[in-house]
Amino acid sequence: MRGRALVALLALAGCSSEPPPPAPKATARATPAPRPTPSPRVLRPGQLPTPELDGAVSVTGTWSAKPRAATFSDEQGIVFAIRCDRSGRQILLSRGPFEGDSIRLFTDDAAATFPAQMVDGALEAAVSTGQTFLDALAKAERFGITSGKTPVLQVPGNKAIGAVVRGCRPAGR
Repeated sequence: MRGRALVALLALAGCSSEPPPPAPKATARATPAPRPTPSPRVLRPGQLPTPELDGAVSVTGTWSAKPRAATFSDEQGIVFAIRCDRSGRQILLSRGPFEGDSIRLFTDDAAATFPAQMVDGALEAAVSTGQTFLDALAKAERFGITSGKTPVLQVPGNKAIGAVVRGCRPAGR
């Protein structure tokens, strides 16, 4: 009998005249953050994603080299030039004929922005021969260049860039 009484008490304890609590309201789901679109190219070890290069306009042209200088030109003129200023112990990078206050360069494993000024109708940046970005530029298969608000142009790399860099450094380093 004690067992029945206990069951009855438990059953009565479960009954209540109060209404059940309201169901929890649905909470708004957080919108997931957009995922970056992966680069369409397969990255080799040491390469960085370079969206600037992935969307860049490829320039068709030719490289020409002289002692201590290399120039890439298209049908409209000089796109990019690199030359050695031994007396100033610097390398001059030119982007012409565009305006701006800097030259930005991108390779598959490095990027740099250099202050620039107009010299003879081209935008020119003077860079120390010890600048490490020059090593990345010298070995690049391709690189991007822009100045001001112009779109990034993709230029093919060339061994002449490395020759200018090595030839301009003290003792050919």
